[in-house]
Amino acid sequence: MTALRSYLQELSNQFASAGIKLYFVKESLGELSGDKLVRASKDNVLIETLSAGTLGLPSIAGPVYKVEYESGMSIEILHPGILILTKMKRWYHNLESTRPKTVRKNDSDRRDLDFIVFWLADNQMTIEFELYEGKTKDELLKFVRTYREKAGEDEPLTEALKTVVKPVDWDLL
Repeated sequence: MTALRSYLQELSNQFASAGIKLYFVKESLGELSGDKLVRASKDNVLIETLSAGTLGLPSIAGPVYKVEYESGMSIEILHPGILILTKMKRWYHNLESTRPKTVRKNDSDRRDLDFIVFWLADNQMTIEFELYEGKTKDELLKFVRTYREKAGEDEPLTEALKTVVKPVDWDLL
């Protein structure tokens, strides 16, 4: 994990470590780096790196999606068509919680899910139920079905979701 953190920080000055945590800093501030940059910046995004199979993640960290930078460097991440299912699983399991901290986290997860749905649609990718290792397709469909129901009358979101769920899977929802 240390090598991954260093690699990310080499890729872009928008990645900064503060103590044992790694952040994506939305706006780099001059020559600041590390702890100083994280403390001086607003709306930093904490990046959590977890091993495959832990905390409900798929048991295999794949397939991967290569993110390439103009500098020529690249990094492999869990394919977004799988990543959305890991996020959806957590969102679903915390949906009924009334604990304030969990409600806030769930709201954040929902915004992340909405973003990923639109990103997948814009990039002509689909949710890959069969490639997710660790949950049955029926369980995963239940998460997506609930998400679709919660989308309610948000037509752009529902339409985007329909484009990222394969027709055969949409029929199962």
